Amino acid sequence: MLKGCEIYTSGAPCPMCLSAIYWSRFRAVYFSCDLEATESIGFCDAYQYEEFKKPLHERMIKTKQIYPKLGLTSYKAWEDRPNRHPY
Repeated sequence: MLKGCEIYTSGAPCPMCLSAIYWSRFRAVYFSCDLEATESIGFCDAYQYEEFKKPLHERMIKTKQIYPKLGLTSYKAWEDRPNRHPY
């Protein structure tokens, strides 16, 4: 984790980078160019932000939950781990 750290970037973080920033627990993000300026040079993430708002069954990439009971086995192992890192 990078808790308490700050990150500086030329453009507003894309969805993937922003997720990593949140997972890393940065204290602050500073960027120069906004999403509109970023789109003007050919990097457009707007569709992703819209996709994330949709229910799973309406997304352009098939997204379906499978084997939830099996998945809970690994979650339980994580939960029971005495030295797990808190997120």
